[in-house]
Amino acid sequence: MNGVTPSLAATDDEIRKILAERIDRYKQSVGIVVGIIEPSGRRIISYGAVRQGDSQTIDGDTVFEIGSVTKVFTSLLLADMMQRGEVALDDPITKYLPPGLNTPTRNGRSITLHDVATHTSGLPASPVNYRPQNPADAYAAYTVLLHPML
Repeated sequence: MNGVTPSLAATDDEIRKILAERIDRYKQSVGIVVGIIEPSGRRIISYGAVRQGDSQTIDGDTVFEIGSVTKVFTSLLLADMMQRGEVALDDPITKYLPPGLNTPTRNGRSITLHDVATHTSGLPASPVNYRPQNPADAYAAYTVLLHPML
């Protein structure tokens, strides 16, 4: 060959076509933004709107509620912090919570980062006194002062 390595990466237009199909044909969302980091630099490709029937388009600066995918980010950060010796899986969660916050114990021992990371802490999925005032920003008014373990 000529010594040029062919690119395996899809072009922006190819990615935008995939996004359009997922939104327009399969109705999987109203808008999607894709960020790609390559050795040659960064790319942001977007398609769609902020909400159904809205003419405001989305881009790399659009704020999204990312929900459960944060578990992936959190576990990657935890693994990185463990590798750097900043935390240990058997650390009690109280070590990283605000002073004065009382946390329950489980089976006579403190809940650890391992318990939280593996969903075996026994903590509820949501605080027992959680009553969102604004569905668009559900935890905005929830503070440590409202936490039932104080």
